[in-house]
Amino acid sequence: MKSISTLIISASLCLFSVAASAQTRDYNIKRFGAKADDKTINTNAIQQAIDQCSANGGRVVIPAGVFLSGSLQLKDNVNIYLEDGAILKGSADMKDYAAIDKNAKSPHHAFLSAENASHITISGKGTINGNGLSQTFQFGDDSGPLGSNGRPMLIHMSGCKDITVEDLHLENSAYWMQKYIGCENVHLNKLTIYNHANYNNDGFDIDSKNVLIENCTVDSDDDGLCLKSEDAGKPCENVTIRNCTVASNCNGIKFGTASRGGFRNINISNITVKKASEDRIRHWQKGLKFIDQPITVLSGIAVENVDGGLTDNVNINNIWMTDVQTPIFIKLGNRNAAKKPGADPGHLRNVTISNVTAESHSKMTSSITGIPGHDVENVVLSNIHILAMGAGTAQDARINPTENAMGYPENRMFGQVLPAGGLFVRHVNGLSLLNCTWQARQRDERPVVLLNDVKSVHYELLRAEGFSDNQQIVQGK
Repeated sequence: MKSISTLIISASLCLFSVAASAQTRDYNIKRFGAKADDKTINTNAIQQAIDQCSANGGRVVIPAGVFLSGSLQLKDNVNIYLEDGAILKGSADMKDYAAIDKNAKSPHHAFLSAENASHITISGKGTINGNGLSQTFQFGDDSGPLGSNGRPMLIHMSGCKDITVEDLHLENSAYWMQKYIGCENVHLNKLTIYNHANYNNDGFDIDSKNVLIENCTVDSDDDGLCLKSEDAGKPCENVTIRNCTVASNCNGIKFGTASRGGFRNINISNITVKKASEDRIRHWQKGLKFIDQPITVLSGIAVENVDGGLTDNVNINNIWMTDVQTPIFIKLGNRNAAKKPGADPGHLRNVTISNVTAESHSKMTSSITGIPGHDVENVVLSNIHILAMGAGTAQDARINPTENAMGYPENRMFGQVLPAGGLFVRHVNGLSLLNCTWQARQRDERPVVLLNDVKSVHYELLRAEGFSDNQQIVQGK
């Protein structure tokens, strides 16, 4: 019979063995030759750690220090952990980035990428910096003659499953911050994003299903929370976004572009939208008329279906906005008709937006618009309180905005002034306005709500202050 002391020793050895085994599963990149000198390109060393982690389990540990690298390919079962003080920084040399879609006419590149992989985690208290401020990547936006010119995204995942990215600081991408396309089961949590290094600096770009984004803080030059749908056969669906703060020089919450498949079962709640902390590129007040403060968000909420997609069941609740030009922008368009006349624009229907408080700073008021023969269907706005800039004139009220059915969807696509001081609605079938208030800071001679080709309208408890005394709140039909 073994003595008690022998049993204790055996148990201790067993625990030590388990601890040692767990320790061997931490792949510290320094063990593979990585140097934290902000000079050495550590791509090969870090990739070796990733490959071993994928083959054997465990996690890749990035310790404190600045580690430069080119493209890194993430694989099955890889867990990358950045310790406090760790900075994984992208190379400033384009030759260090591999194309992630080599067959595309204009292939993209990425710092961290994965394709058809599963069970990937990137987490920790450190920072991933795309080095997007480098002069290497400064050649305009992707609508210019050079296009994006392959500027690398910070994170790009395609066809992946079971993805977690959390707790990190993500900053200074050369292009989009992160894109998830064709993925399933994606959880993005407690991310702090600062993206003011370049054009096209979005915060999130999501084209996937079964996605949860929560507890994140975004400060971006381009769109903050952006849902996309690039494949006509694969809608972006089953997405929940909650408890986030979004600062942007473009759109705070945006659906599209692209919108080829559309968006289904989207739930967004408890979001604060406000102006970005800096504006290196946009300068809207200089380029647009009637913007009454220097830094503004374009649209706080932009729901766009303009590429033939089928958008259905969108619920947006508890939104607080300041510094926006346009609080709510809902648009069904048909950009496909420019290439294929008569193309089906798809549908945009069953959108509910509730419990919104907004302060706006332009004459581009909220709008809900379809196109002739194709209505936006079943929109509910409830418990909406908008403090508008106002200052609309009687002449502004006579404006008949262009249809612009094939135009790029943006709040200024109808011009820089709309004929309504609170909400312009055109080509809509099914509209409910419940407990909505519009207040104009400067007296506004435009109708508060203007309807044009709108069927099946229901409204109750509407209030307005600062508008013409002789007008009904809702005009037109």
